[in-house]
Amino acid sequence: MKNWDDLRIFQAMIGARSIREAAASLNTTHATISRRIRVLEGELGHTLFERGRDGYNATDFAKGIIGFVDSVAENVAAIDRAAFANEYGFAGTIRFSLLEDLYHCILAEPLNAFMQRHPLINLIVETTSTLTNLGRREADVIVRITNTPPDQAFGRKVANSPLAGYASQTYLDNRPVLDRWIALDYAPEIDPQLHARTAFRSNSLSVVADTLRNGHGIGILPCFVGETLPGLVRVPEIPLKPDMEIWVLTHEDVRNNPRVRALMDYLYQVFSQQRNLIEGHIEP
Repeated sequence: MKNWDDLRIFQAMIGARSIREAAASLNTTHATISRRIRVLEGELGHTLFERGRDGYNATDFAKGIIGFVDSVAENVAAIDRAAFANEYGFAGTIRFSLLEDLYHCILAEPLNAFMQRHPLINLIVETTSTLTNLGRREADVIVRITNTPPDQAFGRKVANSPLAGYASQTYLDNRPVLDRWIALDYAPEIDPQLHARTAFRSNSLSVVADTLRNGHGIGILPCFVGETLPGLVRVPEIPLKPDMEIWVLTHEDVRNNPRVRALMDYLYQVFSQQRNLIEGHIEP
């Protein structure tokens, strides 16, 4: 074995339905995946994947070594975490992952202040709602809205994230007899919470919020969105609805890295200051 990175490509192929999907998961090209798999097969002296009607299928040999490859990957990731955990000082990179709407509504200005306070930290921000693998350091610190934090994560719950009804004042001032329901494609928010007909539905939280702000109806939003966006007011007949929790997390192995510690302590402080707003207890 001359190139340990080929094992990462092998793992991606095992978990993918096609070379194209494996390439997308690694942010590389179809040609690179094909070439590296051929190199790995040459080094091992065995075919790893055979093309079938439903894509590329792992051979019996490939299935037999998956456990060994996973162990190698886990050990490489552990070495990477150990090296990162033992860095000293604030100069360097930290990867931070969070939901884009949470960035815009709560953390945009605080993160600007954090960067001014720590100019030597190179902050890489990824906005996503997917569960980031902390073990592989896809991110060093994450903020997630969840009721089930990932295993081996260190951190704390910083707020509840309830839902409430919102509309524009213009809509409420000219409210029709039968309300128009603006729905997020999320189970607790799809069905109207009052006498209304569904007039709009989207899988995007920001799109739903914009539609409400433009006066097209009433809908449910997380309070951290509804209480912070100008042009939205709370609809009193829709009660506050418990939903998810907001967590600030890192991998337990890297919790003492100075940059990780600085960012997490700062986020704890920000969420503590904003908790009543996020939980819908005060007006913006």
